[in-house]
Amino acid sequence: MIYWFLLPFLLFGACPIQQFHKATYNGGWDIHFSPYAGGEDLLFLHRTVERAEGFLVGLSPICYSKAPSARFWRLSELYLAWLPINYLATVAQHEVFGHGYRIRDINRGRAQVEGYNFSVPPPYGGGGGATSYDVGQNLTTTEETSIAMAGVESTAILAQLTKFKWLEAARIDPRQTALYLLSQHDLNLYIGSLKVLDENTDGHDIQMYIKSLNYTYTNNFISGARLRSLSWINLGDPFTFYSLYAWFRYIACGKETRIPMIPLYGIGYLPTVRLGLTPFGPEVFLENYLLKKKQPFFFYVKGGRHSQNRYGGVGFYAPQIGFIRKWSIGLRLDAWRQPKLLLEPGRIPFPEIDFHQKPNKSDPLYPDSQQHAMRFGAAASAIIAYHNRSGFETELGYKSEGFLPGYALRASPTVRLFYTLVF
Repeated sequence: MIYWFLLPFLLFGACPIQQFHKATYNGGWDIHFSPYAGGEDLLFLHRTVERAEGFLVGLSPICYSKAPSARFWRLSELYLAWLPINYLATVAQHEVFGHGYRIRDINRGRAQVEGYNFSVPPPYGGGGGATSYDVGQNLTTTEETSIAMAGVESTAILAQLTKFKWLEAARIDPRQTALYLLSQHDLNLYIGSLKVLDENTDGHDIQMYIKSLNYTYTNNFISGARLRSLSWINLGDPFTFYSLYAWFRYIACGKETRIPMIPLYGIGYLPTVRLGLTPFGPEVFLENYLLKKKQPFFFYVKGGRHSQNRYGGVGFYAPQIGFIRKWSIGLRLDAWRQPKLLLEPGRIPFPEIDFHQKPNKSDPLYPDSQQHAMRFGAAASAIIAYHNRSGFETELGYKSEGFLPGYALRASPTVRLFYTLVF
């Protein structure tokens, strides 16, 4: 078995890949290491591996050849080397910066990470990972719901960060396509696996999400079948099909793939739709990606309904909207109307709830008045960056109480610090 692990490095040496168009990658920190900081760090490490490999072994004509042997090497490289790297990055995002982040955010004696487990990735093993954690008496079902869904919440953010790198380069890096597909469709894969599970299976993210959500909001129960029907929405993502094409195109000719966009008054535009989860039910995003002179930005609208609650929100993100010499300023804004997060313990302490039993609609954990209380909220931050081949970026702002993917559940400052490198 050990010889299989050596094969990717032999492939790297035999068929080094082309250094593709550059983009800005960030490595740094934010409060509790959120999916945004974790995702940026993973992409930075991924890019470092790409560049280190190119620097060490140089270029080889076989990588641009269309000969059958060259195509075989490129296929082997993507499958035997970059697939396990991308798989591990996705699992690390899901576990450490997904479940782990949400537990670190909640903390307060209510939840604490015990450890993480990672299995050997495909094609050398079955893959997978797990986060183990302790819970306290005061943990709420809303918080448990947010922990259960935090893995797929974080991988959606990783996919979004990858899209921004590609848009800046105006091309898709084939070495990152498996990373993108695994993270973008992490939710679909989890929901799809419900069909082969026993109803009382423990440890499955979406199974626990359904159980804890149904204990919190009891007017209407959500089911795996409903989530499966909603998950088809994620096929409305053009980047998914572009990624598949880029993967095969690289095998065929060793070249990267340009990103087709709709031209609008000198701006490239590409809409996508996706399903997301919240602590109060599923929601659908319409995300709009725009590109002007290698500067990507985007805005979204989202909405959903569950258990007689309707909720929605809007957001805008532009990392660079103004320049003064080598300095830039950007902006991130989000606003929403959603059910008030139920962060105080309900009628029954969390450890005493029997999740194998169906919730009692006539005697819920929370009264109707709390289940249907609605709140407005917002988050805003400014992004200041110094640009050179290397530089830095800081994001400072504030978020009110409420659910926003990748952010604290309670009101919290936003503080992010990054080292940036264009490579």
